[in-house]
Amino acid sequence: MLDEIFGDYPQIKVIDYLLMNPFAELSKLQIAVGAEISRITLNKFIDDLTDKELVIKNTNSKYHLNLQSPIVVKLNRLLDELNKLAIEEAINHADESYDTVSDDEFDEIFDENSPDVDLIQLENEILMKEGYGIFIEEINENYVLLV
Repeated sequence: MLDEIFGDYPQIKVIDYLLMNPFAELSKLQIAVGAEISRITLNKFIDDLTDKELVIKNTNSKYHLNLQSPIVVKLNRLLDELNKLAIEEAINHADESYDTVSDDEFDEIFDENSPDVDLIQLENEILMKEGYGIFIEEINENYVLLV
């Protein structure tokens, strides 16, 4: 959420991720993955975050957010205000009209047993798209597992 205001910078992504997981003790790899940055990029500035006491490094090389830091406290307050604004905006849009669907229409849309849907073929198509090598095919009214 902070990146929407401060920009798409790796430091902002890390701080934002840690603010969303304030009690977690994380390795550098976990932080990098969670913040969607490379570990090499994280290594460039993680020491700056610990020097500024935004992040604390434990003896087991895990990091956690310093909830006592005045900067972290203010960032949490900022996030609270941003969340309040997002909730107010969502409430303002809650009055918008939506399409209504009858129960029969709803059942027709989500009917897995619809005669025009071949679930086995659909499953095979999904498996092929995902790159798996196991397929089920109907041959002479028998189902055959193909690998």
